[in-house]
Amino acid sequence: MNGISSMKKFDKVIYGVIAGIILPIIGFFISFPIKRLPTTTFSEYVAYAMGGDNQQDILIFCMIPNMFLFYFTNFRWNAYELTKGLVGVTLVLGLGLFFLTM
Repeated sequence: MNGISSMKKFDKVIYGVIAGIILPIIGFFISFPIKRLPTTTFSEYVAYAMGGDNQQDILIFCMIPNMFLFYFTNFRWNAYELTKGLVGVTLVLGLGLFFLTM
């Protein structure tokens, strides 16, 4: 059984929606040790993400895992239904990011 045929059971929109919601949260936790200053606490970092100077940078960094998953689901595994859910959630998050940083 190769990778593409085993992905067909996960080729559902709901799996894309779930991944699209969970991956930015994981991206936020990954961005904390990368983008923070050495003296910044986690609560201060969350405050920056909600309205600080680096808000847009932090929130865009959180969406990078969605881009990686999009590459694999769309171009490698041809899981187009999963990609629909992932792209839909990413568009909603991107629209929210736009309004937050206006």
